Amino acid sequence: MTPRNRTQPAARADADTIEVLVRTKLAPASARGIVSRIARLGRLQRALDRRLTLVCAPAGYGKTTLLAEWRGALVASDTKVAWVSLDRDDDNASIFSSYVVAAIVDATGGVGVRAQGLLRDRALIPLKTVFDELLNELEHSGIELFVMLDDFDRLSSPVVHDAMFELLRYAPSNLHVVLACRSLPALPLSYFESRDQLVRIDENDLRFDDTETRAFFERIAGKPLNAENVERLRVATEGWVSGLQLAALALQGDSDAARVAEQVSHARAGIATYLNENVMTQVPDTIRHFLLYTAVLDRLTPALCDALTGRDDALDCLEWLSARNLFIRSIDGDRRRYRYHALFLQYLRDELALREPAAVAVLHRRASAWHAAERQWPDAVRHALAAGDFDTAAGWVEACAMKLIASSDVRTVLDWVSRLPVAALAGRLRLRIAHAWALALSMQMIDARRALEALESDVGAGRLDTDAVTATELLAVRSLVTALSDHSTAALHLGERVLAAEPPAGSWIEQIGQTTLSFGLAYAGRLDDALALRARAERAASGHEPLFANVYRQNMSGLAEFVAGRLHDASKTFEAALRAAERAAGRLSAATALSAGYLSAIYYEWNDWPKVRSAQADRFDIAMQACSLGPLLRFVQIAALLQFQSGNDARAHELLDEADHIASSRQWLRLRVGCMATGVRLHLSAGKPTQAHRVGRALASLVPATAPDETSSEVETWQMARSAHARLLLADARANEAAQVMADVHDVLAARGFDWQAAQAAVLRAVACELAGDEEAALATLARALEYGQGNGLVRTFVDEGAAVERMLARVQKQIDRFPALGAWYPRELLRAFDAQRAASATPAGRPGAAGNLSVREAEILDYVARGLSNKEIARALRVAPETIKWHLKNIFEKLNVTSRIQAVRSGLALDASRVRPDDE
Repeated sequence: MTPRNRTQPAARADADTIEVLVRTKLAPASARGIVSRIARLGRLQRALDRRLTLVCAPAGYGKTTLLAEWRGALVASDTKVAWVSLDRDDDNASIFSSYVVAAIVDATGGVGVRAQGLLRDRALIPLKTVFDELLNELEHSGIELFVMLDDFDRLSSPVVHDAMFELLRYAPSNLHVVLACRSLPALPLSYFESRDQLVRIDENDLRFDDTETRAFFERIAGKPLNAENVERLRVATEGWVSGLQLAALALQGDSDAARVAEQVSHARAGIATYLNENVMTQVPDTIRHFLLYTAVLDRLTPALCDALTGRDDALDCLEWLSARNLFIRSIDGDRRRYRYHALFLQYLRDELALREPAAVAVLHRRASAWHAAERQWPDAVRHALAAGDFDTAAGWVEACAMKLIASSDVRTVLDWVSRLPVAALAGRLRLRIAHAWALALSMQMIDARRALEALESDVGAGRLDTDAVTATELLAVRSLVTALSDHSTAALHLGERVLAAEPPAGSWIEQIGQTTLSFGLAYAGRLDDALALRARAERAASGHEPLFANVYRQNMSGLAEFVAGRLHDASKTFEAALRAAERAAGRLSAATALSAGYLSAIYYEWNDWPKVRSAQADRFDIAMQACSLGPLLRFVQIAALLQFQSGNDARAHELLDEADHIASSRQWLRLRVGCMATGVRLHLSAGKPTQAHRVGRALASLVPATAPDETSSEVETWQMARSAHARLLLADARANEAAQVMADVHDVLAARGFDWQAAQAAVLRAVACELAGDEEAALATLARALEYGQGNGLVRTFVDEGAAVERMLARVQKQIDRFPALGAWYPRELLRAFDAQRAASATPAGRPGAAGNLSVREAEILDYVARGLSNKEIARALRVAPETIKWHLKNIFEKLNVTSRIQAVRSGLALDASRVRPDDE
């Protein structure tokens, strides 16, 4: 009989928090009694100092039971154990990492909480960065930890497997990972086996022997057997524990062990037939009905089961099954949550599909409605999709999508929407708006524009109805996409329209409107308006605004000061935004990377190497994924300059190429031009004019020679291209032409209020005048840049232009009376900076961020670290104390400008062996 479909309960989507993890997956199922295996499996002891343990066997061999018992023994000995029961819905990098990190945080009482904070930015933060932070926290904690991942074979994503390999490869010595799976995982197991870091346990290890078989029938099945029958049943089942359980169930109705052994020997080939003929015939009809109607569930609770069966006896049924050990186990301490054994569950699902195919979709719909009423959205969506009820699934996603987005969890929204057919989205305005938000916030600019254009087309054609609220929200999405696409003038106008619609004070929509308007004002040269907007926003702030919108708005107000060249004011604004982001999301987050990009440029200009390194440290991967165009451009330019000045030319150009790839994929012309212009500069500095001209020709095809009519971000794009062109003219000994180009650039920048960039243009123009032989024009031009630089702390603008500027500064110093606006101290300090630059260049160890001064011993230790050895293992290999290794690692970290073993290995892999210095000892 097909179950009646009940009325779906109302979903409470307005809850303060939306849980996207199923917490019961963070603990193993428990059986009423088990036959202890760990004493016999002495091989498990080897796992205590190995990185990876693999328990691999077909279904029914007791893998989960073994791990659960082992977990209990480890916990009893005060060892921390994290557990995740995986399923196919976890085959996603974001979901997988969320479960692993949550399990570790729970098991250790807080280790991994910073990595968990990174997952708040899960649409933007690379999984590698999350695991890097997790490993750092684990290493620093010193806590001995086992991470057990059950049913790992259910995950097939290459991204997940790559992340798992990275986690294992760089794991500290106090981390041990245990994988249980039916087949070998797609991991390079030989990597760990060759390093003696792998323990294997297979089906032969898991087969029951006679002693265990006897114990099973006596203690678990309550059927004492003589030695002959024990041997007969063990041979018949080949020690397969599920076969033994089938035999035990059969013996409840047939005491002839020989006959049962004969029947069981064929069970593995046809388990459904065996269960139907020998087990299910002994089960009451009410229980059989219960089993079939709950087969669509992965986890069972009495209330959920009652909702599916239409009865109120689920608790009695679950207790009846548990008492008879009928392939069911509790997954919580209160015995209120259960799960079927995987082998039995597959049998039940096959039976349901065969006997009552029409019931399958109905049961999934009931499960979906129940989970939605409990705000258990992942299961609600999953069951709706399984039912083929895409409209309901879309409704559940729509109910909570914006709350997830406001909490920065846009990846969950993108994942759910990706599972829906296009038709299920078509008529849902709010879901499509949420999808456009998610695409924009995850920097998928092309897809975001397409989604938004389709949405606006349907609204314009009357296929979707809007009210004032949704119309304003749609406008806000358009303003964000426009701003992130670097159309500053259009973003300004859209931001004004959003705020003119008077969205609720402090709302997400208002903050996005303020952010896009601030961006537009910054590049329109309207600093006063931008500062007035910031003041109004700060007065109205409640302190509870969404993190992304709040931090982004703060950074955009700093951008107005940055573009206007008020570097001291800009640094204060960015530093305040950085502190707020670090408090809310941790140091390594998308929110902090925004401020860090702009601060990198300011600190670099000020020649403040410690602050430059602090702003850049560990954030490059995050910046590449998470930053909008402006901060990413500065991040990459400064990172490339640092690498170049450290003597690593190849790495500098690799960074620029990586950013150029992102620029192309997101259609960010300004980023692409900035990378190419920096590449031209580095090639020329390295004495490679041919390469510089090749890049210059490509650059000239992208940007016209005439300045943009409007004051916008396009002005910055234009000035970078023209400055690169001027450098190429200088390289070709065409200094007069270069001077004219830079005169035009300077005049445009100065007229439009881009004071810092105008000063940089003036210095390059002065160099061109100097090389053209016009010393008076050179000094006059340089003096204007010095007047601005003196008040804003400029150093690198002068030092990076090289010897010509140094000569001019020496003349300025001698003729200081000619320049009454200049203090004598300023050119003197700049000349000292030139001296310091020469000293650093002469001594590789003194270069900022130099990695070429490792001793032979340090390089040897780094090689051991790359092989995956722990401090103790390295100490044994080198016959020194572990404390000595720690001391060497501290020195290595400082020299490589890194903070963890992972980063040290990655930096060291690029180290030229010829630059390793001999030991001083």
